[in-house]
Amino acid sequence: MSQYEVINRFQEKNHDSHVYEVGKPYPADGKKLVKARAEFLTKVHEEYGVAFLKATTKQTAKEPSTDEKSDG
Repeated sequence: MSQYEVINRFQEKNHDSHVYEVGKPYPADGKKLVKARAEFLTKVHEEYGVAFLKATTKQTAKEPSTDEKSDG
């Protein structure tokens, strides 16, 4: 599952003009993720010359293996 991180500050017209700050996740809490919009924001914008988001992968904690023998 992809998640997105803000890499350039921007105001999201689709989220009631919410301002996204660098390093913050996209979308903000309570805002809906529209994958096509997020993918668009990962591309370099012609007018501004920068991308606004980068895709990140959500990492899950590794579960301990049940195959390993324990001492005792």
